Amino acid sequence: MIKRTLFLLTCLSSSLVAQEVTGGEVVMEAQSKQSVKSAVQLLGNEVLMSNYAYAVDHMYPRWRERQAKRMGSQQKMLEAFNSVGQQMQEMGITIDSFTALEPQKAYHVHPKMRDGVSQINSSDDLRYEVLVLVPTRMKMSFMLDGQPKRSFMRESFQIAIAKEGSDAWTFIDGATIRVVDLRSMFPLLPNNIELPEKRDVEIK
Repeated sequence: MIKRTLFLLTCLSSSLVAQEVTGGEVVMEAQSKQSVKSAVQLLGNEVLMSNYAYAVDHMYPRWRERQAKRMGSQQKMLEAFNSVGQQMQEMGITIDSFTALEPQKAYHVHPKMRDGVSQINSSDDLRYEVLVLVPTRMKMSFMLDGQPKRSFMRESFQIAIAKEGSDAWTFIDGATIRVVDLRSMFPLLPNNIELPEKRDVEIK
């Protein structure tokens, strides 16, 4: 797999112009923006209902494999998700709402040779995945003994990925991802990529 990837990148470097080599930013059509926004909203709705299996099933496959390997198995990863949900309930923490905002930048990543192609002569011989940064807002509330209920808005983002031309979006949660982790999977991303801001703002 590594040798094939190196071979592909070598072919890319020798055959394509610089923008195509780096993947490049993609201009998304309105229909694609709505597709990815709706998919992120559906993900959030399922998490609101504590359906963590949906989140695991729709995790970006290569990222899911990494996380499952780190935790021991995909089943253990699901159990960890459920455990966090239970701990939140026991601590009186609730997720009140989830909103997917307008998608930001999108990029061509993870190129592969199209089926039936044996030599790369142009970008038409490649099939990319599209990576989209989608900001999110999640309202959370908690109660401390003897104190009034407090709420805050968590601003974060989801990373949505699908094969070019597909609406089958999969996800990486931006809450804990680091740029170095992201670039280790998608080396064609720009070196100066900026991820959406993450912050918690108390609602007075």
